[in-house]
Amino acid sequence: MSCPLYVSSGAFIGRRNGFSPDGFLSVCREYACDGFEFMAYRAWYPELDAMLARFRATGVAFPTFHCDKMIGEGFSSGDPEEYKNALALFRENCRAAATLGSRLLVFHLWNGLPSDRNIARHIDALSDLYRIAAEYDLTLTVENVICADRDPLTHFDEIARRYPTARFTFDTKMAAFHDQMGKICSPASREIANRIAHVHLNDYGGGIRDFSDLRVLHIGEGKIDFAPFLSLLREIHYSGAVTLECSCFSSLDGSWKPEKMKTSISTARKLLSQL
Repeated sequence: MSCPLYVSSGAFIGRRNGFSPDGFLSVCREYACDGFEFMAYRAWYPELDAMLARFRATGVAFPTFHCDKMIGEGFSSGDPEEYKNALALFRENCRAAATLGSRLLVFHLWNGLPSDRNIARHIDALSDLYRIAAEYDLTLTVENVICADRDPLTHFDEIARRYPTARFTFDTKMAAFHDQMGKICSPASREIANRIAHVHLNDYGGGIRDFSDLRVLHIGEGKIDFAPFLSLLREIHYSGAVTLECSCFSSLDGSWKPEKMKTSISTARKLLSQL
């Protein structure tokens, strides 16, 4: 049976349209997907409850909640006040996720300018993050986001060593950026692969650690060979969902093309039918 297929609301909402949800809310019911991954933005905090009400009013499902990407920065400096504020923001994201009926959180444990340069502090913070997520009956997954110092799978290994129940979101573009699509499929990474609870499916066209080309591409627009990864998912009997996290924005004028996502949904369905 094919995995549930979701679409990220972030494909339609972002800086280019002032983080307005209007376009997404007007078309979300048209997509033949099994639900959506809600992308949280810091700009929405002052009116978060009203924003959540608008999303709930669509009647579509948001089984997965992508937390504010910048929360993890608050764990880098070691400043107690920044740490406290980061936890408060994470709790607010958990509350929002529970309000939407989400069950799984996607979280950038490291991000931004600090990235993973002080990774030990970020990994230490997971004990508090897991505790808060559990209060809301949410599964917290750490995503393999871009590293400035080392690489995501190295950090996943340490997280798995420290936290026996740790689960991960595996993003194909992020993996390709670090040249780790092959590594995740190797026997040496099987323990990490078995902890994958969610997948972001997207393509990548740049080189290894090519910070000049971080575009999130639709399947077939980049260089990724998905066949070995799909074989891995079959081998580990993957039972989680897959989110299409590929932008519908034009890099030229900020316009977006909702039909493009419909094509990607069809393409993804064909890939996932192999599972």
